[in-house]
Amino acid sequence: MNNPEFKAIHSNKVKVKKMKKMKSIMKIVGKLARIFVGIARKNESYCAKNVQAFTELAA
Repeated sequence: MNNPEFKAIHSNKVKVKKMKKMKSIMKIVGKLARIFVGIARKNESYCAKNVQAFTELAA
């Protein structure tokens, strides 16, 4: 929970969507795994701006 982007996603899921904390964390872990796979396949570096863009689309 040190990453500000994921921290914002977690707080949104818990406060706005009324999701339990552990379920929110597990969803974020899944999102992180998908990001790792995408980074490995495309051979790119992590970009926080892309995480924010996907979060806005999901909301």
